[in-house]
Amino acid sequence: MRSTNPTTPLLQVKELSVSFHQAGGSIVAVEKLSFDLHSGETVALVGESGSGKSMTAHAIMRLLPYPMAFHPSGEILFDDKDLLQLNQVQMRSIRGNRIGMIFQEPMTALNPLHTVEKQIGEVIALHRGIKLRETKPLVLELLKQVKIPNPEQRLRSYPHQLSGGQRQRVMIAMALANEPELLIADEPTTALDVTVQREILELLKELQAFHQLSMLLITHDLGVVKHMASRVIVMKSGHAVEQGSVAQILEHPNHTYTQELTLSNPGIMPIQLEQSDARATILSVENLNVSFTIQKSIFGKVLKQFHAVKQGCLSLSTAETLGIVGESGSGKTTLALAILKLINSSGEILFDGRDLQNCSEKSFRPLRRHIQIVFQDPFASLSPRMTVAEIISEGLRVHEPISEQQCEERVVAVMQEVDLDPSWRHRYPHEFSGGQRQRIAIARALILNPKLIILDEPTSALDKAVQIKVIRLLRDLQLKRNLSYIFISHDLKLIQALSHQVIVMKDGDMVESGPAKAIFNNPKSEYTRTLLAASFS
Repeated sequence: MRSTNPTTPLLQVKELSVSFHQAGGSIVAVEKLSFDLHSGETVALVGESGSGKSMTAHAIMRLLPYPMAFHPSGEILFDDKDLLQLNQVQMRSIRGNRIGMIFQEPMTALNPLHTVEKQIGEVIALHRGIKLRETKPLVLELLKQVKIPNPEQRLRSYPHQLSGGQRQRVMIAMALANEPELLIADEPTTALDVTVQREILELLKELQAFHQLSMLLITHDLGVVKHMASRVIVMKSGHAVEQGSVAQILEHPNHTYTQELTLSNPGIMPIQLEQSDARATILSVENLNVSFTIQKSIFGKVLKQFHAVKQGCLSLSTAETLGIVGESGSGKTTLALAILKLINSSGEILFDGRDLQNCSEKSFRPLRRHIQIVFQDPFASLSPRMTVAEIISEGLRVHEPISEQQCEERVVAVMQEVDLDPSWRHRYPHEFSGGQRQRIAIARALILNPKLIILDEPTSALDKAVQIKVIRLLRDLQLKRNLSYIFISHDLKLIQALSHQVIVMKDGDMVESGPAKAIFNNPKSEYTRTLLAASFS
């Protein structure tokens, strides 16, 4: 039953606190947060990692790990009912029915063992009391609403067979399956490239208007806030430090943290380099091809192949940054993995004058220390069972048989270099923020004194303020150590801030390449122009 009183907020969060029991006491994640959300309105929660945004969303949905989690104070009134006072049976009638939620990472949220039809159908069957086999027409209609290509075919697809944007559309379809009044969107476009991000956000706006939805949008991207929301709440360390209309907050911020967020534009220019003929070429790639076999005959003959990278060519000099940009599935990461010899490829790869393609694994092993990689998700790439010191020194122990004392000294020195307190080296990854974890990953790469670091979406999971700090750190390290970078990102502002050369990729092809200034100021390719136009930054 939808609320019919337009003057009463659909959602009222009053003095909400979220705490967690832990050994010897408790820790506060959200403290006395209050805000309203009216019918048809979009309110954005903005703040850095660990500010309490997602905790607030999970509290509204009652998805926190109770009884470890508890609420020292507060009410969550949805259509005048306090959700915190409802039992699980009552809450299930609201969760997924009257309140829908889109999670940040669809690949994690979707069941890898079930088809799209079954997953959406189960949500409908559960709340509408109909049999699962009768839900197919409703599921198909939802897939059409969220504009999934070939919806009839996608009914039988599994999550791994869909692109990132398609998986997010499935999540939106699941959230809308029972025509909710409130939609909570928790970082719905964080891991998507700019063109898909814009498509998803435009889709959400269309669906919001069509279904007359209220929306609570959780994001760290102020460009998205400006495009989507009417009001914004800025959170830091579990507190709402400022809230008001989007125009008021973005144009006239009062709190110092809000001012820091609004000023978090890279504003950094790449290091000025000497003429290219004065610098040695560290990496040269010619006619690189990467293919994956999709289908074989019973006799082992290849019947069908997918060409992930086609005729790739690039050249990178010492102390230079090459930015690679393109949508999901364009071949950016595949190109990087081929350079690292982590997947098979054909073509020429010369690193520091050495032919890597004709290099055996044994002879390549000593070279691996000179080509390091920093991955997109620092929480996934750092072992939760190892201390920071063990993580950072792991490669060092493989490549340099040195004493424990020397190893300890190297760990301390590199932690200082990336602005981490060396006294934290005996802690574990879960004790650090997202930005700190990424610094640990950078320290792990740096300790081997590499010549080239491949940075694969190193800041996409971080809020804007932390992104800029990491970019400044990378720039300073490049200047100090004469490092070369391959910087893979879908954030054009970050590519522009750090890169000297840029390659634009689409469907495995390098559609455009050249100096960063030329690419951004005078793009030749229609696809490059589309990417630039799609950016909300």
